[in-house]
Amino acid sequence: MVKILAIGNSFSQDATRYFKAVADAAGADALVVNLYIGGCSLAQHFRNMHTENAAYELQWNGSNTGFYVSIQEALLSRNWDVITLQQASHDSGLPETYECQGEVIDYVMTHKRNPDAVMYWHMTWAYQSDSDHWAFPRYDCDQTTMYNAILNAVQTQILPNPAYTGVIPTGIAIRNLRATPVGDTVTRDGFHMSESHGRYAAALTWALTLCGVDPDTVDWIPEAFAEAIRSDLEYIRRAVKEAGKAFLA
Repeated sequence: MVKILAIGNSFSQDATRYFKAVADAAGADALVVNLYIGGCSLAQHFRNMHTENAAYELQWNGSNTGFYVSIQEALLSRNWDVITLQQASHDSGLPETYECQGEVIDYVMTHKRNPDAVMYWHMTWAYQSDSDHWAFPRYDCDQTTMYNAILNAVQTQILPNPAYTGVIPTGIAIRNLRATPVGDTVTRDGFHMSESHGRYAAALTWALTLCGVDPDTVDWIPEAFAEAIRSDLEYIRRAVKEAGKAFLA
């Protein structure tokens, strides 16, 4: 079993909502736990680590538990195989907000139980073009500007860091999907993933990156959105597969 701990926020909540079902459908035995605080940034993770603040809702295989833990408690609770980090969406394209990631990485490395656990960076996505998110003006209220800023942050702040085994390119998968006939309609509020195409594409991207799952082999689709997703399944799978090539050497 691949055991994954996401130190994240609502964007990792979106990405892990269907992950377990997608992995199971492809025969990949996996567990994913998301540590959730809405809008949590690297700086807030850093502060919470050093105060041992039990402020994170533990989300188990995409489901809320109502149980709150500190990062240290979560790290020590299992021999995790993969630990993921990400930046808050509003800071994701601002390289200066990544300054404390070294301290966050050091903390994770010090407290993880499994010495062979690897770290991945979760690349998040740009907002919908008409998003009214309070931080969108940081990127001139322009989706392409925000996407390029996020990509630049990954290229300059993440890829050169040897602590990371790889990048989960969800932001690229969503960018690819928006360029298909599906269009710029993969969020439910202008920034969080839709419960159909958005969350499904994100789950496929995680399964491809962390478990080697070929999207074409996944026959599970969330029942409530089956008709809508099936009609665009070819576009979703292609978007994810192309994203998977992004950071290959």
